[in-house]
Amino acid sequence: MKQFTIALALVVFAACQVNDKTGEVQPTAKTQTATADAAQQAKEAGQEVKEGAQALGKNIQEGAKQVQESDAGKRIAEGAKEAGRGIKQGAGEAAEAAGDKLAQEGREAQAEVKKTKKQ
Repeated sequence: MKQFTIALALVVFAACQVNDKTGEVQPTAKTQTATADAAQQAKEAGQEVKEGAQALGKNIQEGAKQVQESDAGKRIAEGAKEAGRGIKQGAGEAAEAAGDKLAQEGREAQAEVKKTKKQ
């Protein structure tokens, strides 16, 4: 695309005329027509790319949906849910064990205080 742009710029520059009265460089009618045609072709190519990208995106979505709805996809989703439940259960057990340990430490601290009061 970059090479096309450079080539187009060279063609446009070569197809220009210098106005004898003002000294300005002006494109010829032929160059203006060629430039307009090139711009139209670039616009059409851009539209084709856009449509192709949309079609590709749609195909990817459909493929992803098919995988999700397949037996393997359902098993993977169920496995992920089961793993989540296992992690949650493990975290609960760890919190409970920590709570039990804290309660034990609390009882021991209270017993220690009672021992020191009596002495």
